[in-house]
Amino acid sequence: FKKDCPTGQLDPDTFVSMYSQVFPRGNAEEFSKHAFRTFDTDNSGTIDFTEFLLALHVTSAGSPQDKLRWAFRMYDVDGNGSIDMQEMQKVIQGVYQMLGSKDKGRAEEVFKKMDLDADGTVTEKEFMEACSTDKELMTLLTPNISQN
Repeated sequence: FKKDCPTGQLDPDTFVSMYSQVFPRGNAEEFSKHAFRTFDTDNSGTIDFTEFLLALHVTSAGSPQDKLRWAFRMYDVDGNGSIDMQEMQKVIQGVYQMLGSKDKGRAEEVFKKMDLDADGTVTEKEFMEACSTDKELMTLLTPNISQN
């Protein structure tokens, strides 16, 4: 972290550049914006070392529930506590662009499965419940990188 960010702060451009190196076949910019926003827990516009470590811990060693909460925050683009269709489309399109493939209407498919009460929004509870009980849904949200 110190080598890539000598100031101790990771800025959005450096973050996009890092993701682009990991996913060279696709366009990582859109997904990186959503991931950056989720990592930047204090909304400072940069990611400090503590935020970086917390995000790494949750995404790699956290419990399934912690990972789902983190994912929900990423999909809840405006931070209002629920996900609407436009937010779902933005993030899923970003994921598939990063992987170098088309999302083929997956956002709509995922949204319908998650919006359990069909009110046009997905709450954190609905998100957690749908992901915990539907393996296919998890596959759609986190596509296998080798399947392009």
